Amino acid sequence: MPSGNRPKRLLMAVDRKYERDIDLLLAEEFSVNPAFAVWFLNQTKFAHADATVVDVHVSKADTLGESDLIVVFESTDGDRFALLIEDKIDAPLQPDQALRYHQRAAKEVKLGLCAHYEIVLAAPRHYIHGYPGLDGFDVKIAHEDIGAALAEIDPSPRGLYRSSFVGTAASKRINKWKPERDPATDAFWEAAYRLATDEFSILEMKRISVTKGSTWINFRPRDMPTMPKRIYISLKGDRGLNDLTFSNTNAHQFGGAVRSLLEPGMSIHQTAASAAVRLETEGFLVTDVPEDGMRKVRSSFDASARLIEFYRKHREVLDKAAMAAVPI
Repeated sequence: MPSGNRPKRLLMAVDRKYERDIDLLLAEEFSVNPAFAVWFLNQTKFAHADATVVDVHVSKADTLGESDLIVVFESTDGDRFALLIEDKIDAPLQPDQALRYHQRAAKEVKLGLCAHYEIVLAAPRHYIHGYPGLDGFDVKIAHEDIGAALAEIDPSPRGLYRSSFVGTAASKRINKWKPERDPATDAFWEAAYRLATDEFSILEMKRISVTKGSTWINFRPRDMPTMPKRIYISLKGDRGLNDLTFSNTNAHQFGGAVRSLLEPGMSIHQTAASAAVRLETEGFLVTDVPEDGMRKVRSSFDASARLIEFYRKHREVLDKAAMAAVPI
């Protein structure tokens, strides 16, 4: 056929994509594309594990709710572990959604279906960086990065189509959640930032931009690691809780190893999938009168500073205990 008469390549556009569409596409890739499974696994704590996919579940539900996607891997020595993946495009998280993923995963472990797990959020990049309350997920992977990986693994027309499908999942969607800026909240946290700069340099606090009424922030000084376990201070202002947090750690096992080190007022708690050394202070709201609000913030900052000093003093023991504590 003369080149001028060749049919043009068909370009297919899906105007509106749903999370279920992404679930099914990823399920197929995990099932038939070993290179993609390896790439995805390398974004998690199981990076470089010599393992293959042995089971894939879509929309697996129980009394604790529904998991969008569960991928079970088996290593060469027979050890099984699972990735529980929540797909989001623009819908906000449901209450305690990450916590319920951890509870379902713990149930899978108890039933012997796997020995270890990780909870993954797959979402557009703007969602990962813009939505609140994502700390309960062990790892967050952007749809755009998944799309780029698919294109690199399979540059055929089919591969490029699937790459574009995932990578542009949110391109024609309106981001429904917008951070509601509030002058009173901004003024409160600007005053808190100045307080931290003047009196609590140990926190290494940076200026923050939060939504209206927000009282939860994290501190992670540069010497606190992110791997193999993320360690940070979680300040939950409205609840008066200040937590030295060890991600993916069983608090019962962790506490048994470190309880003798605790200073007055410190206690051990399970927070979703993390263990926390906690100090409690008086809770605060951004609507508190400035003098009273900053008095309460100073108390919280002092507790957070104590926790950082506690970690630095006992780093070796705390890190070892966290590593030994089997994930819940």
